[in-house]
Amino acid sequence: MTHEFPVLERCESVLVAADELLYRQITRHKWNEVEKVPASAAFGPVDADGGKPSFARSSAAGVTEQTSRDWHQQNARTPSLGVWAVTSAEVHEADLRSVDDSQCPLPPEGKRAPGHCYVDYRELTPRQVRDARAELLLRAIARKLLPTNDCIAGQDV
Repeated sequence: MTHEFPVLERCESVLVAADELLYRQITRHKWNEVEKVPASAAFGPVDADGGKPSFARSSAAGVTEQTSRDWHQQNARTPSLGVWAVTSAEVHEADLRSVDDSQCPLPPEGKRAPGHCYVDYRELTPRQVRDARAELLLRAIARKLLPTNDCIAGQDV
């Protein structure tokens, strides 16, 4: 699929397609309890994010799967069950782009995760969204759950 992405804000930059891990927090509503893996929509957008689901860059100073999860546990409304990841190259291979927005002004709630970035699903058709998020999900499942303290993904949640 080929599509045009919206113009980025001046404070945003496209990540290079590389082996950099992009951490995704998997919450209860993004969890497939039967198969004990993230749900099919876990790596895609929801209405509230405007086509820009949140991730955290592993290359950002001080950001690891553990620190990313810790920040989420302290600041998000829904706790993380565990951290899964895709690479910026895998995002690119899914015909999406990963965008660093960590230099942008803070959102209205006044906080943003360290190393914040998003995967850009804007301007995609519903079919394109389904195909791309499925591709990213398969990549993350192949990589497996990233180890963190107090991780409960895969257990009875």
